[in-house]
Amino acid sequence: MFIFSILIKKLKSKNMSLIQKQLKIAKEQRKLISFIEYGSDTNFFCGYVLDYSLDMVTIQHVTKFGKDDGLIIQPLSAFVRIDFDDDYALAMEYIIANSDKIYIPSDFNIDYSNSDYYVNIFNYFCGNTDVILSFEIDSDFNSGYLVEYSDTDFSIRSVGKDGENLGISIFKIEDITSIQIDDVDNRRRHLLFQWRKSI
Repeated sequence: MFIFSILIKKLKSKNMSLIQKQLKIAKEQRKLISFIEYGSDTNFFCGYVLDYSLDMVTIQHVTKFGKDDGLIIQPLSAFVRIDFDDDYALAMEYIIANSDKIYIPSDFNIDYSNSDYYVNIFNYFCGNTDVILSFEIDSDFNSGYLVEYSDTDFSIRSVGKDGENLGISIFKIEDITSIQIDDVDNRRRHLLFQWRKSI
């Protein structure tokens, strides 16, 4: 009887879907998983599997800033794919462990004595690798560390949303419509950029 029940368990485990196997591993090992919904590659949930069945899953959702954000209970059929053991999961593990740092503002004091606001900002942040700035240009934000500037243009070391080094980009000053400095998105970028440099 005992051997028969082991055989049945083995047969059941062989018939288990890959999704069920991964959900089991994720729950047992408390691994971060990303659940991507149908219709959008950008609309996804990242979190820990608390429970699951053949057609439902309960996720302890984690925000991109590494904070718990309640539970999400959804049918597995809502997801086009499930990602695990990827670069995003590694980055999120680091963010979760260091999430409080994102909410500590950087220490800076811009001198606004020049009548040209952009010159004040460029003078202060040029060469600064502690604060990421986001420049709105053509309705799109470009984020990074200010490298250098002239009377007509400026360059930044572009940093991706998850701290990726995207190289140097040059823009025209006249195209700037807004500048964001040291917001939580940029602090998260900075934290991940520094982490990626260190590994």
